[in-house]
Amino acid sequence: MASFFRSNVSEFLSISDGEILACLSTEYARRGFTRQYTDQTLTWERDIRLLRQALAQCVQQDRSAANWGLLLEFSIPRKEVRLDAVLLISSKIVILEAKSGNAFPQARKQIEEYALLLHYFHKASADRVIVPIIVSPEAAEPDFDPLKQNELFPQLAIYWVRRVITTSWEHLPDVLKLIATRENSEQVQAESWDESPYRPVPSIIEAAVALKSGLSIREIAQCEASEHEIGLVRQTIQAYVDQARAKNEHAICFLTGVPGSGKTLVGLSLAHSRENQKNAIHFMSGNGPLVKVLQHLFTQESRRNGTNTINARIEARTLLENVHVFARNYMDDDRREPSNHAIIFDEAQRAWNRAQNKKKFNRDYSEPEMLLGIMERHQDWAAVIALVGGGQEINDGEAGLEEWGRALAERSTRWTVYASPEVLEGGPSTAGHRLFELPSPALKVQTNDSLHLRTSNRSLRAENLASWVNHVLDGDAASAAALHIADKFPIFLSRDLQETRAKLREQAMGPVRYGLVGSSGASRLRAEGLEPSSTFHSDYPWEHWYLAPEEDLRSSYRCEVFATEFEIQGLELDWIGLCWGGDCVWDSYQGWQLRKLLSGPNNRWISIKNSDRRNFRKNAYRVLLTRARQGMIIFVPLGSAEDTTNRPDEFESTAGFLLNCGVTQL
Repeated sequence: MASFFRSNVSEFLSISDGEILACLSTEYARRGFTRQYTDQTLTWERDIRLLRQALAQCVQQDRSAANWGLLLEFSIPRKEVRLDAVLLISSKIVILEAKSGNAFPQARKQIEEYALLLHYFHKASADRVIVPIIVSPEAAEPDFDPLKQNELFPQLAIYWVRRVITTSWEHLPDVLKLIATRENSEQVQAESWDESPYRPVPSIIEAAVALKSGLSIREIAQCEASEHEIGLVRQTIQAYVDQARAKNEHAICFLTGVPGSGKTLVGLSLAHSRENQKNAIHFMSGNGPLVKVLQHLFTQESRRNGTNTINARIEARTLLENVHVFARNYMDDDRREPSNHAIIFDEAQRAWNRAQNKKKFNRDYSEPEMLLGIMERHQDWAAVIALVGGGQEINDGEAGLEEWGRALAERSTRWTVYASPEVLEGGPSTAGHRLFELPSPALKVQTNDSLHLRTSNRSLRAENLASWVNHVLDGDAASAAALHIADKFPIFLSRDLQETRAKLREQAMGPVRYGLVGSSGASRLRAEGLEPSSTFHSDYPWEHWYLAPEEDLRSSYRCEVFATEFEIQGLELDWIGLCWGGDCVWDSYQGWQLRKLLSGPNNRWISIKNSDRRNFRKNAYRVLLTRARQGMIIFVPLGSAEDTTNRPDEFESTAGFLLNCGVTQL
């Protein structure tokens, strides 16, 4: 069992303090703790005595309290933390943390994190109200008004995790009585709750750190939806790499998946696995901010583990490379075979076509041609793992799947292709693109259903967020609303930026990270005090925006700088404030109006006519709408009647459409 002690309240009150203390001490030793400190024993003695008094009073007032479940020292797997006590009051889950002293801000963050971990990852806690309580002798009366029950139980059903209550032991029975009021649900049993599965879904940053520390992908990604998918995909690709090495073959593997399904996680896992230490697989991306953030993160982790700064930076840049730096080295500086036999190319559909590569680096070939040519310098074997996302093309010159198909067709005798069916047939995960129009008969192609990740795990408790976003951008409000997305994944609409910032800060429970995002084409966000300049964004230290603490002025927490689709693609936040721009406004008769701002004496928005550029603009919002793990606030400006580039009627129509899609008005 996960807890040291479990029973119902009646049984707990019938057992002596000594018996409970002995049970806790035995479990403590069984978990591998070789020394029992006096302070721990004295703390247990005090807390058991005070809890017994509080629960005895609850039973005197209401006999049904005897049936409540009780667990002491409940362990959260792999977090190396234990909850002091958990009370199961009918269907509600109450977390009790006993504290001495008045260091409530730190304790509040701690218990908020515990509550969120249970809500998102503990199966028996799903869709149940969780009430975190700090009990301290130094606490005054409970910090809510018992007569205003909505302060404890707001009307919005999405708030499963309630605000932290601080109370003294003396007033704890009153708090528990209020929690139990009007509760007629079936009693959750302590045994079944204690033994329920716990399946965490790490953020990309948490996963990167865990993988680098040596944990396997199965140890860090055990959510119910991805448990079989991610592990199986990783094993499948590893087998193809091993086969290429054993048979001296050149292999390319295309992995597809919906946004947030774990493609990058699979890639990082392969790059850091023990199996590939002798033949390292290098993780590459053309996404500069993603590479910069992960390199900075890995450098920090290596330094914490005792590696000096220079070596830590070299190590981080070896396993995580910017694909353009790799290309410059092996096309311009070094014509020999690369040091590694296998590479992972994240967001492979964004590889540059010939025209863009010519424009940027005067290279008269596409990036797929270039990368395959570099890897072919290995005469024995080579492997390329291409991670492909659908609807993620957001910039000029992104070649898409077809360019990979053309490059492979020219090298049909050298490469064996392994791909999901969607890569060959087209589908949502490839935005309808296909690898080949007509595959070369000489090309060896094998399909495998396991090379497609079907379930989004980024947005916790909202596996259908990607579908909701697709309906919104398709202009289908009825289908979007029918998904009832707000039942499990809160999406709010705000018409005031200060209100948006305040709401984001309000959601900052525990270790939650939040920030503002917006489209690179939303030029008039400057009217709201947000700088959209591409020059400003290219120079900003995004590694600090993602990783720095709240007090750092560069961090996302400040809500002063917004990340565009270019800076957040491949990354994520717990909560985002999406600042909607005039580059994508809703017209009741014509649908989404995709535009760009024509600056000058006659400032005005003009429609984007080019189909590719229209897709880029729509995909920019697809990226932005799928970056949140816990919830989202969409800020639609009010506009200004004196500013023709910020027309109130256009924003009003856009806000109305989003509300029709199921978004909740703040």
